[in-house]
Amino acid sequence: MIQADEHPVQGDEAAVADLHERAHSLDTAALTAHALTLGIRPPDARSGWLIVLEYDEDGAERGLFWIGPDDQ
Repeated sequence: MIQADEHPVQGDEAAVADLHERAHSLDTAALTAHALTLGIRPPDARSGWLIVLEYDEDGAERGLFWIGPDDQ
């Protein structure tokens, strides 16, 4: 399992809430593309960053995190 702890998705509170709501209906690529339209940017300029919904060991949602090209 990928540990995405290093890069939580950050941005406008309403935009992040919108992403969290859509995380259950959009795939990873579509969710990431939507984030970019909302002005949310990855941690650095490299290509290949994706947004994932992270879960803890008990299956509870931890939040949205960026996974980088080195993590995939």
